[in-house]
Amino acid sequence: MNLNGRVAVVTGGGRGIGREYCEALAARGASVVAADIDVTSAEETAELVAKNGGESAAVAVDVSDRDSTLALAEEVGRRFGRADILVNNAAIYHSIRSDPQLTVDIDYWRRVFAVNLDGALLMTQAVAPMMIDGAWGRVVMQSSAAAYMGMGGHYAVSKLALLGLTRGFARELGGHGITVNAIAPGAIATEATAATVSAEALTRLDAMSLIPKRAEPHELAGTLLFLCSDEAAWITGQTLSVDGGLALRL
Repeated sequence: MNLNGRVAVVTGGGRGIGREYCEALAARGASVVAADIDVTSAEETAELVAKNGGESAAVAVDVSDRDSTLALAEEVGRRFGRADILVNNAAIYHSIRSDPQLTVDIDYWRRVFAVNLDGALLMTQAVAPMMIDGAWGRVVMQSSAAAYMGMGGHYAVSKLALLGLTRGFARELGGHGITVNAIAPGAIATEATAATVSAEALTRLDAMSLIPKRAEPHELAGTLLFLCSDEAAWITGQTLSVDGGLALRL
């Protein structure tokens, strides 16, 4: 899965899974843009990629703001002249047990959707024109096993809605040589997971998985690399569950 010559943009690239994605894409030859609302963390990711011999850049972006996403796309075009891969990874959430839908604060609900769903819409709108110009592209949405399990309230609903966005963009962009797919991870061992999900809830999730362990971020990278490769050119509009069998579905 050679990505030499490709330019990849990863939102939420400053830490956790996003940082792992940046490093994995760079290791396969892609130039990587770590995009994050926290530009300091994005710069740390870019430095890690550069230390390992990859070409990288850090760009600040608020994915929920249209002007910010357009500015990012303009900066990517200026620096690299193209964009081939977009990973819509940026997201926010509280706890897997917090904010029942009966009582969730509507302003927080809207903020979650602004980042998790609107952010993927706006980023794809901003970056896809460069893919269309190049007649090749890969868009990967970061969903969640929670989308199938009714867990996490606002977060789960936003991640389920993201699958509809995936299919819609797959239909619109397929004729331009662009595939659009989603990854639905289970519980992943990141700082964000530890900070927002209780140890008791994580233990229950681990026990529910057919492979009863918590995955590390690097265990998602293989799926991402495959979806971004030429080998996956005939796969679009699909969601690949990478969750150890946590959310069994048709």
